[in-house]
Amino acid sequence: MGRHDPTAPDQVYARVVTTEGARRPAGKSCTVDVDGPVHYVDYGGEGPPLLLIHGLGGSHLNWILVANRLAEGHRVVAVDLPGFGLSPPEGRSVHVAHQAALLVHFIEQVFNSPAILVGNSMGGLVSLLTAAQTPRAVAAVVLINAALLPDRIQMPSADTVRFLAAPLLPGIGSRLVERFRNSRSVEDHVAATLDFVTANPARVPAEVSEAGYVMEAARREMPWSIAAFVDAQRSIASVLLRRREMSRTVHSIGAPVLIVHGDADEVVPIHASRWLAATRPDWPLAILPGVGHVPQFEAPDELLAVIQPWLAGVGAQPTV
Repeated sequence: MGRHDPTAPDQVYARVVTTEGARRPAGKSCTVDVDGPVHYVDYGGEGPPLLLIHGLGGSHLNWILVANRLAEGHRVVAVDLPGFGLSPPEGRSVHVAHQAALLVHFIEQVFNSPAILVGNSMGGLVSLLTAAQTPRAVAAVVLINAALLPDRIQMPSADTVRFLAAPLLPGIGSRLVERFRNSRSVEDHVAATLDFVTANPARVPAEVSEAGYVMEAARREMPWSIAAFVDAQRSIASVLLRRREMSRTVHSIGAPVLIVHGDADEVVPIHASRWLAATRPDWPLAILPGVGHVPQFEAPDELLAVIQPWLAGVGAQPTV
């Protein structure tokens, strides 16, 4: 028998499935070598390949409420980017530009054809960079509350400072993140995160929290998890602060893009997606009223009602 490793992807995923699998079909836990192991969950399905890409601090679990329904019309895979979920960095950079380059090789190995990218938060930014850097790998993009710089300044909340600004502080960012995490139980940390990223945490099913407990406990055993979070957050800031370069990136994308944003998002204000839609008026913008940063947790039905019709005829205006 092999040695028990509480952070091994197959063992962690088995515990996740135990918490939520009885209520919805689970995907298949897989690992592929892309200059190191990349864990993903394959939900199967027939149709054009569709790749689900999580945000900062997230994982394949970000999609457990919508993946099976998306697989009704697509071959669906949810990836753990290196440094997140169950994919260790193993010497690979977690910078968003490097994640975008890695996704191209991932798509080639797993799908062997261009994929539709569905990215939330940091995953949305990575999707944009992938579409700009390697158009041949991307058939279309759905951005869900993508990590973008708003075109107007507003006073950040205390949670925004704690979760997003603290990691940017030179020399002490990692220590602050570690201190915040270690000051809370696994359950309290997951609850605090959901409070931050949703407008109404009561709308999030218990199975999301239960799966989150398993992942958070496993992440606390991974010595690289905090450094990956901090380095990725700094890379997001470095890319977004170069506004002119980001604008050129947006203008260079030829693939069809759908923008979706919850208007009660405290992490990435709605103004960010409004700027993007104004920059690319050919990209439709669908707004989800009263929804926060992770609509796939808080309003999965409303989210699917927007993106599924668009995916059925990529490039058409979404049904809102």
